[in-house]
Amino acid sequence: MVHLYNLHPFGSQQVVPCKLEPERFCGGGPDALFVAAGCKVEAFAVSGQELCQPRCAFSTLGRVLRLAYSEAGDYLVAIEEKNKATFLRAYVNWRSKRTENSRVCIRMVGHDVETPLCETFRDQMSIIEMPLSEAPLCLSCCPVKGDLLVGCTNKLVLFSLKYQIINEELSVLDFERSLVIHIRNITPVEISFCVGYVAVMSDLEVLILKLESNPKYGESANHHPHKTNSRMKPAEGISNETLQLESDDFVICQKPMELLGEKSEQSGISVTLESTGLDDEKIKYFHVQHLLYRRFAPDISSYVLSDDIKLHSLQLLPIYQTVTTCSVSRCGAVRPPLGRRTRTWTPPSRSELAPEDSETEDKGNV
Repeated sequence: MVHLYNLHPFGSQQVVPCKLEPERFCGGGPDALFVAAGCKVEAFAVSGQELCQPRCAFSTLGRVLRLAYSEAGDYLVAIEEKNKATFLRAYVNWRSKRTENSRVCIRMVGHDVETPLCETFRDQMSIIEMPLSEAPLCLSCCPVKGDLLVGCTNKLVLFSLKYQIINEELSVLDFERSLVIHIRNITPVEISFCVGYVAVMSDLEVLILKLESNPKYGESANHHPHKTNSRMKPAEGISNETLQLESDDFVICQKPMELLGEKSEQSGISVTLESTGLDDEKIKYFHVQHLLYRRFAPDISSYVLSDDIKLHSLQLLPIYQTVTTCSVSRCGAVRPPLGRRTRTWTPPSRSELAPEDSETEDKGNV
């Protein structure tokens, strides 16, 4: 039996054989495609002469539930399950994985690399373990800086991408757990992160936040996290009333709602920032700003199953704008300025016009 997967509406398609039935897909930048099945990940080339040819394959430590790739840092991150427990792992230097049985280095996030093992990282794939107090549900990589945001039941954990400089010729990619965003009254099904902008999606709700670097809130972010205004009690009352009305004979649907700016703080969702960085100077975000809250209402006339009325995707992408000095995106990314050609015109001076004036005067006298 042949299974066809619609990845993108391109003008052509090519059938690629796989050893196992694919379960998860992930784009690997402009030149790779990752396919996960069970405890194995296969990478295929999607550019150049080796189009759709197997590039490498490696085994994971658990069954892959979620898969994401970051072009900044060139790493692959996965949520895996083993023995009814979920784990978060990042796969670094995967391009050096020549054969499936080649050696792999496993290390813990944030730990310094020992000097005798430094040279082995050049030609080995590394697996970075990222322990979490809660089970990870979803994840997102920043398309500009490569930072990793992980969504759990009641919080979002931000891992900042960094490099351990071993010597002048070698640096090792690593992560630092820098921020925890505690959220209440919403369970993230999908999240997206782009240079300080955070989007959280549940089954029928979307919340967009902006993390700000304001030194004014530095002290409160370190010791007393800043809490946003929220109406916790009304939200709990509405949920309790809804539970009492729900039964097998009724379908309770809330009204659609859209709140912008400061009004989105009245959605009943509380947000609290907790900084986990050891160095105060490295803290990036101190304050959170609510931008948008929207609750969608399903069309109950075509209601069949609960899975058919859920939101299915969420993504934040940088949009670049051209200004006079540099190009700044809405997400904070800066690009070099575009080249411009300017032409100036200088009017002639009176001395240049004097000979012509004298000739006309002589002709007039004649």
